[in-house]
Amino acid sequence: MREEKLRTRDQLSLRIGAVCAVLGAVVSVAAGVSFGTLTNEAGTEAVLRAIASRPPWYWPTVHLGFIIGALLWVWAFFAIPNSLTRGVSWVLGWLGVATIVVGATIQVAGSSMSGVGLTALANAWEHAQASEQASLLRVGDTLLLVSSGTWPSVRSYLLGVPFILSGLAMAMSGRYPRWLGGVGVVGGVGALVGGILTFLGADLGRERLFVVFAQIVSLWMVAMGALMWRHAGAAQHGEPA
Repeated sequence: MREEKLRTRDQLSLRIGAVCAVLGAVVSVAAGVSFGTLTNEAGTEAVLRAIASRPPWYWPTVHLGFIIGALLWVWAFFAIPNSLTRGVSWVLGWLGVATIVVGATIQVAGSSMSGVGLTALANAWEHAQASEQASLLRVGDTLLLVSSGTWPSVRSYLLGVPFILSGLAMAMSGRYPRWLGGVGVVGGVGALVGGILTFLGADLGRERLFVVFAQIVSLWMVAMGALMWRHAGAAQHGEPA
């Protein structure tokens, strides 16, 4: 009876994790497409004008997408160690969980500042007198600097290190294809390098580099979702995946 309860719990955890992995990828990609490169490439006035020209719900919704996507991936990462055998791969899986929790926390903070703060500032700037707009632009400069300061950490700790650790865990577990674990490592390393370059202020096409590797880790999460669903089905019948 106890063994059956544990199997049912693991099955439920894997199914929830599988759904969260796929939904998180879909929501994150949609938010990324809607976000574009506005705050990364445009000046403060152009950013405020672009946000003010859109419906008031648009920019907060984009960042809400980033937040929801990150939280869904956290839940998915919690399910991954349940599909691993005890040992080094299991430890690496839980280290991936710990790291993505840090990354998601930073993502929530950064997206809250940008989604709520920039929207309010853009609306105030649009309706302000010309004499007041200059001071609001200075406030916008500060807010953009603070919110953009979270991006290197998001790239490193949400999209980089967790995928390196979990990819290694997959490759070493014997329960997942080694090549898939390798893809996770490659995607994570690329995102981590992009985060480091952003932190150092180096250009080297880092935005294009980041987009490529962000797409890789998103596709990896979709594949992981499918495999976790498969493992859940195997757990239901007490079979090896």
